[in-house]
Formats: sequence, C-alpha cells, structure tokens
Amino acid sequence: MTDYLKIETLIGENFGMNFKNRSVNIDTTIRCTLECPKCQRQGLRRQGKKIPGQDISIDDFIKLTNYFKKGVNFCGQMSDPIFHPKFIDMLRYCYDNNINTRIATAASHKKTSWYKEAFLANKNAKWVFGIDGLPKDSHKYRINQDGVHLFEMMKMANNLGLPVLWQCIVFRYNENDIDKCKQIAKENNIKIDINMSGRWNNNDKYKPRNPKYYLNSNREEFYRNLK
Repeated sequence: MTDYLKIETLIGENFGMNFKNRSVNIDTTIRCTLECPKCQRQGLRRQGKKIPGQDISIDDFIKLTNYFKKGVNFCGQMSDPIFHPKFIDMLRYCYDNNINTRIATAASHKKTSWYKEAFLANKNAKWVFGIDGLPKDSHKYRINQDGVHLFEMMKMANNLGLPVLWQCIVFRYNENDIDKCKQIAKENNIKIDINMSGRWNNNDKYKPRNPKYYLNSNREEFYRNLK
C-alpha cells in the first residue's frame, strides 16, 4: 500500500495533480448477501469466476485515510461495506480523527443492535440506503434484501440525527410507485434520490416502460431535457 501511494504521488506531481486533496472510495471486503443481477459480482459468478479481493487491513485503511484529505467513501463495487469484520472500528476511527465519511449500503443482513452501534460509532457519517421502490418490493432487484428491515434502519439513523439519503433506482416493477416513495420520504423527513439507469439490454425485464425513467445513449441530452 505504501509503495502504491508513493507511485501515485509521483504521477500526480509530474502531471500537476494533487491526489491528496481528494476523497477515496474503498471496497472494504469481498462479501455481500445480495444477488443484484446487474452487479459486477453476479457477472463474475455467471462466468464461474471467484470474486477478487480481500478484507482491507486496518493498517492499510489508516494509510488511505491519512493520505486522501477529503475523506472516505465506503461504496462497494463487489461487496457491501457493512460486512467487513472491523467496519464499526473504521467508523469510530473516522469519527475520532474528523474524517469525512459516507457509506453506501443495500444489504440488510445485520441485526437492529448492530446498526444502532454503527450509527452511534460515527454520528457525522452520511448513510446512503439503496432501497429501490417501496420497501416491500425492493427485493425484486436487490435479491435477498429485506427492504422493510433496511427501511426501518434508515429511519433509525435519521431519528438519531445522522445525515441520511434514500437512493431509489427506477425499474419496471417500481416506476408507478415513485410518487408514493417521494411521499413516504417526505412523511419521514428523509431525503430521497431518484436514480435513472442506462444499464439496459434488449427486452430487459427490469427496464422501465416510461422513457422518462431511463437513460438513453445521450445522457447529457437526457438530463438537459429532465430540467
């Protein structure tokens, strides 16, 4: 890890870039209980390949947070951050050292007591919860997710005063529930981010029927028209 940071520093100096003045995204582990069809994880499994990587060590985690000055983003590309065995310790470290912290999670296989301990370990951390559509239906894409339980954990974090965001991707099964999701978020004083995806194949069963709810090839034009 140290050699990697030295190399990146040299590259940054040669090209006039200050990598230290950035945040860093960390895939903390290789574990996840979900089987989201479009996740890279499932793509590898369909090819019969193992999920690459390992649990990041606490020493390497500290090196990264010492180097990147804008903070840390726990957002797994191959995993969900809550499954690192030392995740709560990482949250405490970030709190004790005033490190800007953001967590993106969609897995739900932790007990209520665990979530409460995690929330209290760092009350400055921002949590982003991936619940796609009504909580009772989110498992239709987030396979194995208990969306109702995760929604209650999101409400707990919000009630404890943590900054919380409900991230909701639009799919065919939930496109008619978006207004209701917005209303539920408003009733619970939770911010909601409605996301449109462009990861669609021909005849994709998850693709929304309403074209305003998915991205076409010209994403800049899409967002321009959305305004």
